[in-house]
Amino acid sequence: MREEQEFQDWTQERDDRLRTSLGELRHDVDVAGLPDVRFVMRRAGRKRQRAVVGIAAGAATLLGLSWFGYQAIDQSPSTAPAGGTSTTDGAIEPSDDTDDGTTDATDDSGTVADPVSPEDVVLAEGGGPDLGLFVPPALWASEIFTAAAATEAGMGEFETTAMFECDPDNVYWGSQEEGVFGVLGIWSDGSAFAAQRVRVLDSPDAATGYVDELTSALASCEAPAEADNIVLDVEPLELSGAYRLTTEFVDGSDPLTDFVYVVQHEGTPEAVSTIRVTDWSGEATNAEAVAEFDRLADLVVDQ
Repeated sequence: MREEQEFQDWTQERDDRLRTSLGELRHDVDVAGLPDVRFVMRRAGRKRQRAVVGIAAGAATLLGLSWFGYQAIDQSPSTAPAGGTSTTDGAIEPSDDTDDGTTDATDDSGTVADPVSPEDVVLAEGGGPDLGLFVPPALWASEIFTAAAATEAGMGEFETTAMFECDPDNVYWGSQEEGVFGVLGIWSDGSAFAAQRVRVLDSPDAATGYVDELTSALASCEAPAEADNIVLDVEPLELSGAYRLTTEFVDGSDPLTDFVYVVQHEGTPEAVSTIRVTDWSGEATNAEAVAEFDRLADLVVDQ
């Protein structure tokens, strides 16, 4: 009875004060540059339970880190494909042999980087893609997004495969529709700023259809009606499969900008990479993002 009475005593004024406080908290968290809920890593093993995911996502949503947190609570069936064939771990080309017999990767500027390690990537329980399909962690550094600061892989596990708001590929690990995938998280200067998901499908045609599904979802993405403080602005870039996603806050908090790129691999046409980069500076232009995606694509597309 007491709880019922307290609920009845709840007023619009109290509700407004709570919303204001949460808005201020969200603004403070965003300004501090704390990692998005997408990149909160769990180091306690590979137990993936929906109850834990729902609690973590709900807490992140309450803090207002991003509307993305709501996606983890969505129980609607995923449209991610279930097919695909597991491949073996591989090296990245071009390369030079090192003293320990491993292989290093280089970009167009001649920067040498260690190839992706199995410990860097969260893989499907049924098997993951060739590691040569991932951009080496050290090669994500750029003047545009990291101010030339070094980059490294973020250890731990993601909660779902989803990479952006409205992403139809949002399966939980261990589910029947999991398929073959790998997710690589990238950190720079203490903050998570990028991720690459590689999904392997049954055939090149299935991969092409998957690309179409992702880009269609990106182009039409809107914040759900429940997120009454968030407006999503989606802008296609002058690069097929690339988009600028701006999350604007009705309460006046600084907007957040993400760039997303969906690309089908040339050397392995059954594989598709989805890359998301967060522009923490808020200063990257569309042309600069396209240039960076082109650079990453040269490293993503296996020859």
